[in-house]
Amino acid sequence: MEPVRKWFSFSKGERVAIITIMAVILVLILACLFRPARKSLSESTLHNLDSLLALRQAAIEEMQQKQSENPQEVTELHPFPFNPNTLTEDEWLQMGLTDRQVRGIMNYRAKGGKFYSKSDVAKLYTISEEEYAQLEPFIVLPEVGGRPSSNKTASKKSENQPVEEETKPKEKKAIPIVDLNTVDSTALVELPQIGGYTASRILAFRDKLGGFIDKEQLRDVKGMDSARFNAIQPYIIIGEAELRKIDVNRADFKTLVGHPYLNYEQVKRIVNQREKRGMIKNWAQLQSLIENDGEVNPLLEHYLKY
Repeated sequence: MEPVRKWFSFSKGERVAIITIMAVILVLILACLFRPARKSLSESTLHNLDSLLALRQAAIEEMQQKQSENPQEVTELHPFPFNPNTLTEDEWLQMGLTDRQVRGIMNYRAKGGKFYSKSDVAKLYTISEEEYAQLEPFIVLPEVGGRPSSNKTASKKSENQPVEEETKPKEKKAIPIVDLNTVDSTALVELPQIGGYTASRILAFRDKLGGFIDKEQLRDVKGMDSARFNAIQPYIIIGEAELRKIDVNRADFKTLVGHPYLNYEQVKRIVNQREKRGMIKNWAQLQSLIENDGEVNPLLEHYLKY
């Protein structure tokens, strides 16, 4: 018994140390047992998180859109009616193309390349989409030989056809008057200096806008310079049409920032106002809210509801 008793006998200092260690262990156990449970995210916190994610996604989309639409500085060209198959190097330069672009075109022609349609000019890697939009209305392409006809029977002239009928000049087609809110691309391309590319941009802008209320809004269409606007202005009207309006207090971030008259910072302020201070009641309140984040187009009022 004596050896066993020696193993379980402690000095005063050892007893104090053991008691201290046990006390620390007990405190740790109690702390773990009575630690307050972690609070779950509240509904408002989740809502704010969703808003932040939406803001981030909208910013990414806006940046990607700007990069795709404006990959580089677009040169303002000065086109005149031309045939790309016969235009000289100096004449290309007169229209505002760079030496590099002209060399590419002349090399293409020197290797036997020909332009059979307007869209062939767009295929040149030296010509950007924006530059092609400026050139397209001025491209004049008479029938170019060398391309196989899709309908040989239709292309052959009748041997009995009178000479007078062959040489009879075609009547000039009248330019139509079009309503900007209902016109389609087929009618738009009949206007002076408007090609298919520009027509598609006008229709895309109308869709984003929600409808036209003033002819001057056409100036906001990308590629619409003063010369082109003045050429078509006599042939366009704004008919009565119901504008597509956006609900300021219920529309999501992507819908708001997609409107041509609202920028990213303005939409961010609108969303913050809705979430933190309450609904926006009228145009005057909205205007004072966003005027410090960019120019406020007065026409924007017609495209919003509350």
